[in-house]
Amino acid sequence: MSDFTLPCHFESAVSLAARTYYGIGGTARFLAVPASLSEFSNLLIWNRTYRFPLALLGSGSNILFSDHEFPGIVISLEGMQRLFWLSDNELFCEAGVDNTLIAEELFSAGKGGGEWLYRLPGQIGATVRMNARCFGGEVSEITAGILTLSVDGRLRWKRPDEVFHGYKRTSLMDNPEIVVAVVLRFPESRPAEKIRSEMLGYEEERSKKHHFDFPSCGSTFKNNYAAGRSSGMIFEELGFKGQSEGGAMVSEYHANFIYNTGGATAENVLRLAARMRTAAFEQAGAELDLEVQCVGLFDAELLASCGVGFEADHRDSSQGWVGLLWSPTQKEHTLQEPLFPRLLMQGPLAGYFGFDREFPAGVVVEVEQLCSLEDAAAAPETPFLRWITRSNDPLLFSLKAPAPAGFIDGLWQYSVSELFIAGTPGGSYLEFEMTPEGHWVALRFDTPRKRAEGFEVLSAEPWNRELCLVQEAGVFGMEFCWHLLKPFMSEGHVIALQCAASSGRGEFGLFPWWQMPSSPADFHQPDQFFRISLL
Repeated sequence: MSDFTLPCHFESAVSLAARTYYGIGGTARFLAVPASLSEFSNLLIWNRTYRFPLALLGSGSNILFSDHEFPGIVISLEGMQRLFWLSDNELFCEAGVDNTLIAEELFSAGKGGGEWLYRLPGQIGATVRMNARCFGGEVSEITAGILTLSVDGRLRWKRPDEVFHGYKRTSLMDNPEIVVAVVLRFPESRPAEKIRSEMLGYEEERSKKHHFDFPSCGSTFKNNYAAGRSSGMIFEELGFKGQSEGGAMVSEYHANFIYNTGGATAENVLRLAARMRTAAFEQAGAELDLEVQCVGLFDAELLASCGVGFEADHRDSSQGWVGLLWSPTQKEHTLQEPLFPRLLMQGPLAGYFGFDREFPAGVVVEVEQLCSLEDAAAAPETPFLRWITRSNDPLLFSLKAPAPAGFIDGLWQYSVSELFIAGTPGGSYLEFEMTPEGHWVALRFDTPRKRAEGFEVLSAEPWNRELCLVQEAGVFGMEFCWHLLKPFMSEGHVIALQCAASSGRGEFGLFPWWQMPSSPADFHQPDQFFRISLL
């Protein structure tokens, strides 16, 4: 189509077989590659107009795409690969970072606990989403926090106990939320030679099991520990090694691997998997769940035989859709209902440039919508949006303004948390700064750093009726009324938000972070702000 352009890098008519480990799959109408959270949010907002089906592609290491054409947008996270240390023990990883690169970073830093990630196919976002494990390691054991992006555009920071629900099971597997970043924790220091030896041992073990002889997605079925033995042992006992269906064949070395020996189709793989699953249940009494994630349009009976839930195709009930992030046929009530207060974005401030230990760790910011647009319009002077900063460490905001608490010009010279609010790209925007002690300032700009007419001289007077300060134990921020924010909402009630902070000592933090920050640091870049729809 020539009448629109996706708001991030994209390709048309992309072979999915060429993008996955299995080497199987039809053609995707579009492949989108957002390079930042801002681009990702713009893509989701854009798609509310064009309504293409959405699917997610990590590195393709655990995905079986349908042989049919995918009529929508497959989103790849390969453009999101920032990796840096927030502190001595916490490693920040965007979702597109390969597991092996994380293991190599840990080796360089002399940190133990992640050796098992070496040569584990896949990206950390998908690894967290499915709570992957191998060689006795499990990603839930090293995860400090997860940042997700919902299909309706909200950024939410989740604790491990909110996400991980046991063996290869998480709250994210059945929800339209995308892991966009994780923070991993590695408190243990180890000698480099021991780390390297363990990594190479895992690599050798994979080679011995012939994991890489042919394209595959690793284990086809999860283990059912109630069966008393692994799925691979069950299939070996049942004589499945070497069995085939078209170009798909069970490995002769590991009976839970299905290879693509050449020219295999998705249907070949699923027919072989269905035979294996049926035999395991009927002959060994073991009910097994498919570990490989199916995406696209498949034969409905075949999906059912593999134990995969699906949504029947509205044109042909013999076909079923599975693995979609979102589809136009999805009923609105099946999405998460908007409850108020509604968290719009929440997460940790990270260093502006993405350098190791660039900004003090432990500062979390959040913005929430307190009531619906309808209720806010009916009471335009009441609080509508709430912005807060959480920090229990007094050292993080230690450079304190000397004046009594209140409105103060030049606050940027001290330790401050900041919020920017913009409307139409290239238009006017607001800036708010605040300290834990209650110093604050508000500014309005027509263009970057050009103060709006009537706001050249800073004064608390224009703002006092439209905002109120929030100060609680370990929390500080502001609440804004509808009347103040309404001029900064673009079509569709979309607003652009950006949290930032300055220590006053030349340390700068951002949330959400940017892919291409300028040098020197400059927060006044509305085009990089995170856009989200209000309800």
